[in-house]
Amino acid sequence: ADLPDEGDISAPPADIVKALRPYLTGQKSIGSDDNSGPLFALILIPKNVDEFINRPGATPQAPNPSAGIQYWASNLTDSRLPEAIANSINAEIRKQEYEKLELNTELVRNVQRTRMPLNQLDPSAALGEEAVSMADTFRQFAPIGFVYLMFISLMQNVQYLLSNTIEEKSNRIIEVLLASVTAGELMMGKLLGIGLAGLTTIAVWLLSFYLFITLYDSSDTELISQILEVVLSSDLIPWFVFYYFAGYALYSGVFLAIGSLCNTLKEAQAMMTPMIMIQVVPLATMFFIVLDPNNTLVRIMSWFPLFTPYVMMNRAAANPPLVDVIGTTIMLIASIVLVLWMSGKIFKHGVLRTGQPPKIIELFRLFRSPK
Repeated sequence: ADLPDEGDISAPPADIVKALRPYLTGQKSIGSDDNSGPLFALILIPKNVDEFINRPGATPQAPNPSAGIQYWASNLTDSRLPEAIANSINAEIRKQEYEKLELNTELVRNVQRTRMPLNQLDPSAALGEEAVSMADTFRQFAPIGFVYLMFISLMQNVQYLLSNTIEEKSNRIIEVLLASVTAGELMMGKLLGIGLAGLTTIAVWLLSFYLFITLYDSSDTELISQILEVVLSSDLIPWFVFYYFAGYALYSGVFLAIGSLCNTLKEAQAMMTPMIMIQVVPLATMFFIVLDPNNTLVRIMSWFPLFTPYVMMNRAAANPPLVDVIGTTIMLIASIVLVLWMSGKIFKHGVLRTGQPPKIIELFRLFRSPK
């Protein structure tokens, strides 16, 4: 598109910016009526740009936004264009500097292109297969996808379990159900039913994704197909199934207990917020965990039962120490048993309770009671 009438390239930079600012902010459009839109970016290169070049050994100049080349754009997240512009300009400046020093720019360019290959090798791989391939890299980062999938599914299922329990309790449906089954049977039925439904949902998601990749075979999906092949051929699927059920059993027990104590979702929100925040912690740190899965802090997090399913799943591709795998698994299973026992106690006495939720001291008395 041509420069708008307001833009005079011979004017001072401040006047050019003032004239074109409405086009940059979207208040005015540039181009023809059929193909018009806001001005994406404005690059101002002053005539005295050589005065602002930073050379080694020179006194550093004080920061000045109006000095040197100016890049104006409303899109603050796209760094590719300003980086490309800066690289091109810096390359031209270096070329001019070489010419001033009477250096052969072609020879300098060849020297700059000189590289020493760095081969990345895996000491834990079989003899002769130590070279790290792109598939190995995919496999190391694959647990991030499993952790995110686990978080989405668990949040969906445990919150459905909580809301379903509160709804049945508030509508007195729970009383009809307890006339046919015991509280323990009802609780286990809810846990198993919704848990298997959640796993079925994940299976449908993955199957649909696999069918899409298989049927829509093109260059656009080739990379995704390779990633999927690496994931399916690895041992991450059994890890995911185990930690999904373990995480579901742990968190569903807590949320089911909360649902049995509350009469409305509003009452439950205050209790469930801390549990949601706990789940967010391993999700927020999953990228850092996969970069250094055997870090001391990561290993400590693995031993916290509420973090264990997420953190250990995130470490699965890095072959964590056997003591971490066995130890955290034992602690996780013990925590699940304890949580389900406590949840059963609360569910049995709280599901028929009306009025305000019990206080902490009442819950302790409930746990100490033999029934």
